[in-house]
Amino acid sequence: MKVLAVLLSLVPYTIYAQDTLSKPLQMPDMNYSPGIASIIFKLLLSLVVIVGLIYLTVFMLKKIGNKGLPSGEGIIKVVSKSYLTPKQSLFIVKLGSTYSVIGVGDNSVSYIKDLPSGEVEAIEASYKVKGFQNVFKSVLGK
Repeated sequence: MKVLAVLLSLVPYTIYAQDTLSKPLQMPDMNYSPGIASIIFKLLLSLVVIVGLIYLTVFMLKKIGNKGLPSGEGIIKVVSKSYLTPKQSLFIVKLGSTYSVIGVGDNSVSYIKDLPSGEVEAIEASYKVKGFQNVFKSVLGK
């Protein structure tokens, strides 16, 4: 008897259940694909991050790489170099106030001769590279 009472009490709810089952099930209309604006934003953000990492890497390599090298403001300074072959070259080196020509090979470094400082300064002045702005002005004739 209790079972019959429970079943009869559920009858009104079965009407609602039949109504919901008679309609086809529809998914809500939701657009899950990202818009073009968000794609472009993510692309530009990624580009900025990658370029920033490249600059940071170059900056750190310059800092780390130059630690063991002497600066160009010391007593010894390489003024010029010229490669004769892939394994042989000539260097003009300033040692204090004197200039020397040094030959460098595979397994040797050879002193060649001293140069007068006036001669070296005249050579430097004649071969001094002009800046882009000066070359551009000379081409335009201004």
